[in-house]
Amino acid sequence: MKKKVILINPPLSLEERYGALAEGGSSAPPVGLCNLASVILNDYDVMILDAAALMLTYEETLRRVEEYAPDHFCITAVTISSYNAAKLTAMYKERHPEKITILGGPHITAVPQETLRRFRQFDIGVIGEGEDTIVDLLDTLDNDKRLEDVKGLILRGDDGSIYKTQGRPFIKNLDKLPLPAWHLLPDLDEYYRPPIFSVQALPSTSIITSRGCSGKCTFCDRTVFGNTCRAFSADYVNEMLLTLMRDYGIKDLLFDDDNFTLFKPRLRKLCDIMIKNRYNLTWSCNARVDLVDYETLKMMRSAGCWQIAYGIESGSQKILDHLNKNISLETIRNTLKNTKKAGIQTKGFFMLGHPTETIETMRETIDLAKSLPLDRFQITQFTPLPGSEIYEEADKYGAFDKDWKKMNMWNTVFVPNDLTKDDLTKYSKVAFKEFYLRPKIIYSFIKGINYFRYLWEIFKGFKAFIIHLLSKPKESGK
Repeated sequence: MKKKVILINPPLSLEERYGALAEGGSSAPPVGLCNLASVILNDYDVMILDAAALMLTYEETLRRVEEYAPDHFCITAVTISSYNAAKLTAMYKERHPEKITILGGPHITAVPQETLRRFRQFDIGVIGEGEDTIVDLLDTLDNDKRLEDVKGLILRGDDGSIYKTQGRPFIKNLDKLPLPAWHLLPDLDEYYRPPIFSVQALPSTSIITSRGCSGKCTFCDRTVFGNTCRAFSADYVNEMLLTLMRDYGIKDLLFDDDNFTLFKPRLRKLCDIMIKNRYNLTWSCNARVDLVDYETLKMMRSAGCWQIAYGIESGSQKILDHLNKNISLETIRNTLKNTKKAGIQTKGFFMLGHPTETIETMRETIDLAKSLPLDRFQITQFTPLPGSEIYEEADKYGAFDKDWKKMNMWNTVFVPNDLTKDDLTKYSKVAFKEFYLRPKIIYSFIKGINYFRYLWEIFKGFKAFIIHLLSKPKESGK
């Protein structure tokens, strides 16, 4: 009989993730857990328990874990869910103190020592890319071999010390990996909520087809994949598309790579495949403004691309330079213009509260967003995430609340020296109001309502948006 492995995404509510805008929040499948499950399925009985998607309480999650009775307890966490993972693991440890608990994901990779120091309920941490490590780790545990010989771990010594094993190199050939184990997730259409106005057809889902980012932005956590950029081949990605369309009825897809357009030859080949086979699939992606050109955009549109989201961040060139974005305002304007010219809708990601931010630079950001041919706009609070370059330096530029539970990008955890928390709250609302409460944007929203089933979601999201704009700050000052 195969041993049992449970892979857990801990309870995390939309309120914890999006705060006041929870009603308009979205949720995506845990791609990382699907990837891990796929590489051990032949040797183990595997269960993915996505407590966040199923909206389970801690008690309900623990009950399902115990009903499954796993031999190996594995849980993942991002920064905002690190305490959630710790709480569930502590509950499990209290009932099963003999069990070894394993934590993986981007948070433990970003701050491994600090995480194990805070949370003694985790016995082993997996650092970095996890597919090869989990295979090696489970074999080591099952055969009583030395954990110290497994690359890519952080462990506790008998004397209470915390130490890392040898680092594990990146997987060079991603195509060697099996397709993600989507079949172990709850129903994709029922339990995962794509952004309401970022969907052209239903069912819709998201996938990741590359790893690493060429950018070196100071606010980005690159500890998992770094700047070593690798991608699944066009043929591999095509197999993913065919599987999702055939087995799950997917009609719309978000390529949620850090930068989907980075690998130009692959992009062209994939677009050629989609065009040649006339897939009944619409799709969107994320891209950098300096890594697309008009000819590429036209090809993407012909292949079914309907929206591209660009990380713009600020309307101040001074701040962009300070963030090491390595882009210019002129490039932003030209790329947005070309994207619209190619017939593709645009979405811009912005942040307020950067180091060196002022009232004037926030105003520049709002004015830039309104001047660009953007269809959708999202502005969050600058958040120095663990693992980012700015995480260790943020205190030089302002007041930084390092409470991991608050780091959802919507809470204000960093206040620049020249601003107050009230300033950031005020201008965030001004930005939303000035961008969205324009006739052309309101009309585009109404025009973009494709599905009756989304009417209630749209109403709830709009209500949350209005309440957010009208609400007063809970606290003032720094």
